[in-house]
Amino acid sequence: MSAQVELAKPRTGLQRFLLVWGRIGLTAVALLLQIFVFIVILLWGSEATPWVSAASLLLSLGVLVFILTSKMQIDYKLAWTIPILVTPLFTGAFYLLFGSRTGTRRQVMRSAVIQQTARTDQLSAPGVLRVRAGRQDQDLQELKTAGSDLLPVLSVAADAARQIQYLESTGPFVAYRDTETTYYPLGEDAFVAMLEAIEDAKHWVGLEYFIVSDGKMWRQLFEVLARKAAEGVHIWFMYDDLGSIWNLPPRFNRDLTKAGIRVKPVNKLGPGLTLRHNNRDHRKLLVVDGLVGFTGGINIADEYINQIERFGHWKDTAIRLRGPGAWGMATLFFSMWKLVTNEPVDLASLCPPEEDVSALPWGKGLVVNYDDSPFDDHSIGWDAYRNMMTRAHERVDVMTPYLVPTSEMTNVLTSLAQSGLQIRIITPGIPDKRFVYAVTRSNYRALVEAGVEVYEYTPGFMHAKQMIVDNEVAIIGTINFDFRSFYLHQENAVWMYRTPAITAMTTDFEQTLAKSRRITLAEVRSAPWWRRALWTLLRTFSPLM
Repeated sequence: MSAQVELAKPRTGLQRFLLVWGRIGLTAVALLLQIFVFIVILLWGSEATPWVSAASLLLSLGVLVFILTSKMQIDYKLAWTIPILVTPLFTGAFYLLFGSRTGTRRQVMRSAVIQQTARTDQLSAPGVLRVRAGRQDQDLQELKTAGSDLLPVLSVAADAARQIQYLESTGPFVAYRDTETTYYPLGEDAFVAMLEAIEDAKHWVGLEYFIVSDGKMWRQLFEVLARKAAEGVHIWFMYDDLGSIWNLPPRFNRDLTKAGIRVKPVNKLGPGLTLRHNNRDHRKLLVVDGLVGFTGGINIADEYINQIERFGHWKDTAIRLRGPGAWGMATLFFSMWKLVTNEPVDLASLCPPEEDVSALPWGKGLVVNYDDSPFDDHSIGWDAYRNMMTRAHERVDVMTPYLVPTSEMTNVLTSLAQSGLQIRIITPGIPDKRFVYAVTRSNYRALVEAGVEVYEYTPGFMHAKQMIVDNEVAIIGTINFDFRSFYLHQENAVWMYRTPAITAMTTDFEQTLAKSRRITLAEVRSAPWWRRALWTLLRTFSPLM
């Protein structure tokens, strides 16, 4: 396989406009036409045949009863209940088309099967899950779970043990030890390490990103990937179609395929009315040989490594796992690949040999890779955050680009602050989405009045997604503090306990705090009445945004 694949020149502004808006425009026209026909049929049918109107109203009533009696969050119920009561003729049917959060029945069933297979693959992986430090002859399959025999050996605190037990009970997620963790406080630092890891790849590389944008970062990454593919390294690449549509490199799929790289868009944008447009693949993963893995907020676009300036200085973070914990990240990647492509993957053949794992430096602490999907009625992402916060003894530190909590989330944050815990949250000083920024700011008052410390990162845009509790437990990944990340998108993260990376995260948080502006009580109370009214409206319908 030749590595000499010449990338197309970057598109001009006109070419990008015609291609992107041409595709989006045609899709939007097709969707609007379908909605228009749908509304016309309802209106015409209601006037021509009274039973059509009655059936539509009964449908809306049934949908309303379903919503009110379901396990949905109260905020999501309210956001749909109001439109149904105001326009019952249409909105009940619209909910059936767009309102469900759990995907199709087929997706839910396939996801459950894949998750179970992933758990089996992890627990039976030879060598990778070997437990060291006095238990070298026993593996995790014999120990069953990290919540039983293993935890006393590792001297894990009871609070952390319960958090591990929760994660392991909700999916194919396993606690790993002996994993080296490295924290990167900036995207440009992480990207250098990512390229180095790919250069060292011997067998395979898996990549999954929400956004892939043409530019220096992509072209440098592609050059390395194409060269490694020419050397015989197997490479899989997934990207979210809607997330990448605005600046996707020209001839992207063709160039990757020509280089010998398997590529697959997730949730491909199309003109049909479908729930998948609401469930994006927001995950960011790079896994090499099952030995090294990266995740965090970083996508493949120049602003993430500050090669271009968008919204001031772009603050993003990432984590690297080297050792057994990287295999947990690999199972997340291939679970998604199987879900998207319906292709079988022999994970046993991709699992690194024990001697390769043993040759890596040992790391301290524990790591658990986990993901969250819209294919269930609960949010592992929110539950993991809440479990950490509610077991805090001194302090909770959060970085998030979007602060759009539900009423339950607000209550948790405010009650913890009122109980004496120090709760600190850093959000962007310069927004990337002004509408979402307005919703973020609408939540400040309730938090600040309860004693939560809210800061805005003055140099620019804060895109990091992480939480640190008592400098002992931390989460870093792709999960924003908003409804979409918690309930609608595919997400992933790493839970860590007493790893060196947590100390580095705490140091970076303090340094970032020094560059941020604290939101004062006087400031949140001085907003004019019309702005407070707008904020109330935005918060009401924020779950639908």
